[in-house]
Amino acid sequence: MAQAAVAPRLASPDTRLRELGVYALPDGREYVVSTLYADGCALYSKRSWDEFGGAEYWADRYGRLISHGEPTRWRVEDLMDTGRTTVYPHPSFGG
Repeated sequence: MAQAAVAPRLASPDTRLRELGVYALPDGREYVVSTLYADGCALYSKRSWDEFGGAEYWADRYGRLISHGEPTRWRVEDLMDTGRTTVYPHPSFGG
């Protein structure tokens, strides 16, 4: 997962996911998207995002959503942009 300054094109020339955009799958689950990679995008549950956890899905450059190294039934085209944008989480230092 090499970092890149520009969001990669995924699935089709018209499909771009927004950095920090909140997207929903058809089942209603919502994810924060990080596009800072040259070879795809990471999708984090809101809780995982807020707690600096791992990504639940990886969107590869072909538009497939991958989980634990295996393709899922979902594709980038299945994601609905909620129109919301989140922020980078703030680290909480022990206290």
